[in-house]
Amino acid sequence: MPDTLTLPILSEIVPRGFGYGKNYLVEFDPHSLWYEASLTIATHSLKRGIKTDYHTFTHIPDEIREAFANLGLNVKKLEDDNTLRIVDSYSLTTLLKRSKEAEKSGIVQSMERSLNLNDWTKDNFDFVKEEIPEIEKNRLHIDDDTSVLVSYNDEKTFIDHWRTSAIPWARIFGWAMLHSSVTGAYSENFYRQFESICDGIIDFRSREENGMIEHYIRWRATRGKPLDSRWRRLRLSNNGEVTLTAESRPAAELGIGRWLRGPRKQ
Repeated sequence: MPDTLTLPILSEIVPRGFGYGKNYLVEFDPHSLWYEASLTIATHSLKRGIKTDYHTFTHIPDEIREAFANLGLNVKKLEDDNTLRIVDSYSLTTLLKRSKEAEKSGIVQSMERSLNLNDWTKDNFDFVKEEIPEIEKNRLHIDDDTSVLVSYNDEKTFIDHWRTSAIPWARIFGWAMLHSSVTGAYSENFYRQFESICDGIIDFRSREENGMIEHYIRWRATRGKPLDSRWRRLRLSNNGEVTLTAESRPAAELGIGRWLRGPRKQ
């Protein structure tokens, strides 16, 4: 298994910068293309045979399946052989009734039955005492909006769980994890602490230009590797796929230096 992953969009910004056993944080504007980009990244990974978990906190799982199908995936086949796992932490927060699905691993079940991070920590501790099944090793794990968990746990509990459980978990299991948080919703202290324990930070932003909404991405920081932190423009195709354009521009040229941190809840 290679140490690094080749992922669309991200690897084009920082070649060989994305690896197994690492945790990366995406900070995204509500109207940015992060959701569509996350589906694009997962789709290309699955087409390359990379075991992939898509963890949904804000979307109905069948919507995720439909989006994957529109991007050319045989979703049933991929789910049947556990190459794709859609982890549903959304339905238990709504009036929706979860459809009966095939039995899932204990790891996934833990994420689907509770949003209490103390439960997750206890279950993680129990899992690591056992031999790790091969299907659980070296997976790409993408969250559509990890920060939903702060609505069900205080910020300190969230950071403590990530520092003592989620980060070591990724190292032990060899998971490449893309966490995400919407900008401006939580305290400055929360964002700073979350950033400090991750291996890289990626920004997705949107802004109005000439009467149209334009979308951008930048890889803001990564540990131990050089990077080009200029903003790159994104394009959304009719089938929902996100691609990078050839254009790259410094923040000052676009007048978006303030995006670096954005508005924060005090």
